[in-house]
Amino acid sequence: MSASTYGYPVLPGAALDTPGAAEVLRRRERGLRWGAWAAAAEAALLAAVTAAAGPGSAAALGAAAVLLPAVAVTVGLMLLWRRARRRERLVMACYGWQVWPCAAQEVRVVAAEGRREGGRRWGSDGRVVLLRPDGQSHCSFPPPGEGWDGPAVPQPAGPPQEVWFAGDTRFGGMLALPGGLPFRYVTRSKPGGARGSAEEDALARRTGLMPRGWRPRR
Repeated sequence: MSASTYGYPVLPGAALDTPGAAEVLRRRERGLRWGAWAAAAEAALLAAVTAAAGPGSAAALGAAAVLLPAVAVTVGLMLLWRRARRRERLVMACYGWQVWPCAAQEVRVVAAEGRREGGRRWGSDGRVVLLRPDGQSHCSFPPPGEGWDGPAVPQPAGPPQEVWFAGDTRFGGMLALPGGLPFRYVTRSKPGGARGSAEEDALARRTGLMPRGWRPRR
């Protein structure tokens, strides 16, 4: 669903048109090269040990036992990284920035350290709450600046009063400070059940935001 549902502005163009956004995505996508080099080095080392010690030798079998799982893990991480980068680019290419009023909120989360209650340890985590016109929460996401790996961007003094969002708030998308940087991919811990239009559902499905098997509330 879009901010236009509440009469909030939706900026023209795609989020990917934000100055500097495409370069940040390209730099992230280049991370695949490191994975490819690591997988190639692991495979080359296995081939070298096998050639030197002979196929079926104890050294070759030992190297295979260590390096084949390492290659599999590296390739698996590469595929996950590629999928995440493709999803970011697709969302930013297909959605424009929506301008949402927001508020900062601390929420209780399960943590490794903190107060124990009910058999679990609890801590707190900052969230950005997107607000409806009546001031109530529409949904919440992690702050957009966490984990930012792009260029330095001046940060507002105090919690932001509005954020930009590109995506479908029932599922997730890209969340940014006003201006479009920094941004991060966010998802809802539990997808919203509101029924969208046929166009909204089709776009959320095409960009991978809609989880498989999702059904709206009746």
